[in-house]
Amino acid sequence: MSPMNKRLHSLFNKARFAVRSRLSFSLGPVRLKAASKEGLFGDPHVRRREQEFIERYDFTRWHKRLGAQDYRLNLYVLDLLEACRPHMASLGIERVRAVDVGSRTFYYAPALFHFYRTLAAVERLHGVEFDAYRRYRTGYTAYDYAQAYLRELGCPAAAYLPMDFLGYREPFNLCTFFLPFVTEDPLLHWGLPLESFLPYRLFEHAYHHLESPGVLIITNKGLEEQAQQHRILDSLQIGYRNLGPFTSPFYSYDLPRYVTLVIKSGFSTD
Repeated sequence: MSPMNKRLHSLFNKARFAVRSRLSFSLGPVRLKAASKEGLFGDPHVRRREQEFIERYDFTRWHKRLGAQDYRLNLYVLDLLEACRPHMASLGIERVRAVDVGSRTFYYAPALFHFYRTLAAVERLHGVEFDAYRRYRTGYTAYDYAQAYLRELGCPAAAYLPMDFLGYREPFNLCTFFLPFVTEDPLLHWGLPLESFLPYRLFEHAYHHLESPGVLIITNKGLEEQAQQHRILDSLQIGYRNLGPFTSPFYSYDLPRYVTLVIKSGFSTD
C-alpha cells in the first residue's frame, strides 16, 4: 500500500473508529450457542488428546456449552499454552496476575483461565481491548460477546476492559499478545488509524509492568511478522526465546503462528 493510500485509509479508519466508539450501546446479553461435538475430530489420536485436555483442564462444561468453532479454538490455545509450559514451570509463580492484550471478543478466556489455574491460584485475569465496540454482523459488539464468555466462566477475578493497553497500570506476571500489530498494513486492514500503531511503546510498557518472575507470550502470523517482532524487542533490548512455529491438530490456520517468549526472572531475561 502506497504512503498516500495508507494515509487515506487511516483517515477513513479514524472516522469510523470514532463513530463506533461512541455508539457503544448493547442489543442485550449475548447467549452462547452450544453445538454438538460429535465427529469433530476424525483422528483417534486427536480425540485422545482432546479427552486428555478435557480431564486435565476441567473442560467438560465448555465441551457442552461452546459452539464447535469456539471449542476448537479454545483447545488450540490450550495446546499452545501447553507448549509454553516447560519454559514457565521453574519460575515459581505463586499467584497468577494475568492480562491479555488485544482480546477482541475474548473467546479464549476459558482456555486462559483453566490453563493458568494449573499453574497457581488466579488472582486476576484481564482482557484489554482498544476496539471493544467493534460491531459484528449480528449487531453485537466485541464487548457484548466478551461479557457472554465471562458470564459463563463465572469468575469474579476475570474482567474485560475496553481501553488502550498503554493506560493499563496493574502489574502482571503473565501476559499474552495473540497477533499484535507489528506492521502497519494489518492494523489498517483491521480498521484502526495509524496513530494507534505504537508497537515499540506497547512492548516497552508491557515489559516495564511485567513482574519478576513473569512471562510475555507473543504469537505472530508467519515468519516475517515474527522477524519484525524480534526487531522491536531487540531495539528495546528485551531478551526473548524463539519457540518457532506452532501447529495444533485442533485447529489449522493459513499461516502457522510463531511463538516468542519474554521471560523476566531474578536471573535472566533470555
